[in-house]
Amino acid sequence: MKSFNLAVDAQPSQNHLDAIRAALRTQVSDILRANVSMLSDVPPHLVYDHVLNTPELLHECFQVFRSQPDLFKRVVMRPDKRPPTSDQDELWCGRSVDDVVRLVVRASAKRYFRASLPSLPPVVQAPRAESRGVLQQTAIRLKLKKAPPPPAPVIQPPAPADELYGAYRSNLLYEWQVPLIPHYAPIDLPTVTRLGARVLDFREPAQLKILAEEGVSIDGRLPLVLDDAKRLVGPDGNVDPHVLKDAFVKLGLDAIFPDLAENGGRRAAALIGTMDLRIFQILQPAWNYELKLTAVFLFTALSRMGEKAFRQGFGATGAIWAIQKLAKHLESCRPWPRSLPGLRQACERAIAFAIDLNSGLPAQNAVKTATAVPAPAAAPPAPKVLAKPGPVGPAGPARASRAPTPMVSAPSRR
Repeated sequence: MKSFNLAVDAQPSQNHLDAIRAALRTQVSDILRANVSMLSDVPPHLVYDHVLNTPELLHECFQVFRSQPDLFKRVVMRPDKRPPTSDQDELWCGRSVDDVVRLVVRASAKRYFRASLPSLPPVVQAPRAESRGVLQQTAIRLKLKKAPPPPAPVIQPPAPADELYGAYRSNLLYEWQVPLIPHYAPIDLPTVTRLGARVLDFREPAQLKILAEEGVSIDGRLPLVLDDAKRLVGPDGNVDPHVLKDAFVKLGLDAIFPDLAENGGRRAAALIGTMDLRIFQILQPAWNYELKLTAVFLFTALSRMGEKAFRQGFGATGAIWAIQKLAKHLESCRPWPRSLPGLRQACERAIAFAIDLNSGLPAQNAVKTATAVPAPAAAPPAPKVLAKPGPVGPAGPARASRAPTPMVSAPSRR
């Protein structure tokens, strides 16, 4: 097995990248080939390229690296030959684990983009026009005539894959991004450019699919279902029924609210838009400004309570103190379920904690605490008069009587 221990070299290579690639192609590849079943049949000299060309396989290799660090203890070590205590520690090669991870993630993404995106045909240089005759050539040699300008150099435009990689490069940082590389590729270049570092906020393939389908507006606005709940706020600070209706459709809430699916949830969104502004502003931070949670909560309240009870609980007549208790309770409900049915059930239980689902009035277990006027202090108790001790007999002091002694006011001193 071809292997060499760069970790014990006296002086690492001056070119850190070459040293890292050498270790990855030899020692690390040998370790992975022996511990990853999908690599057992791959020739040793092809392991490195095969792993980088396959993001799914690279993700599995990262898992082996994290779950079994002892396998790599002869390769991953500091200059003092001790194992690193964090991913930021400098290794023998002059770089850290974080640096190597970035190098590998970027290399895999670049290879995948080049393999999956179409390439441009090579630009062919136009043939240079030849001199028309001997006299013209002689005149040029005698400097009686200027020579024609040399042809312009051929500039090959960057391939779409390289342009896309260039837009992603500064944000390809973490190993959790490796499974997302196939989902990064379909997103067009303008969207990636407008996203910038915000691409790191999206860790689900479904989110990246929405970005690929809808893109990002020129001013950088995200698709509705990927934005926060501030998109639901209208000019007056309250719920915007039109945006809420769009969220109903794009989030697919008709699947859990079939009773509100009439006209794409238009009427339901209009009813929710009548809720009291103060109540909406109190609940917004409790929803953590999450659009999906906000929409499901509001439609759950209307669907379960009905129009009359919803107006009673969340309209102008709603009890603010009960809403404040509800907002505090919502903060303790995190994390919320990810599925739509589970999220609806969780919202219904949360509402019932502070508001009666049938009447819209404060729930019986939500007891209002009196804070308006403090209760007057109680009057001090009257002083007690102790009975004088009785005479001491021959058998000792007399026992105190067990009969209750009546309270006697102290005599006035004049």
